[in-house]
Amino acid sequence: MGASRKGANKTGVPQGSSLLGYVSKAGRLILLAELRRAVGLESGGPVRIAVVDGDIRIRTMKQVKDRIRDLARDSGLAEKASVADFLSRRAAERMKEREKAGKQ
Repeated sequence: MGASRKGANKTGVPQGSSLLGYVSKAGRLILLAELRRAVGLESGGPVRIAVVDGDIRIRTMKQVKDRIRDLARDSGLAEKASVADFLSRRAAERMKEREKAGKQ
């Protein structure tokens, strides 16, 4: 499962191990508590589900956000793409617009 992270296994479930889950008659996938704990899905909430090479990959939204931040940092875009940087650029644009409007 994609939600597993190296070193994140807190329950003694070996990395790469396989546990039995169930699909209910209503089509819901039921994962055992020990598996959910092992991959950080204890508290419920939204998850990102993807099919990758024929496997189902489940990630918590925190894992998705962390991955996006890592990609931005590694690409050098983290500083350019921050909210603070955007707001700073927008404030500078507003000042220029006001100066231009005052000169007309």
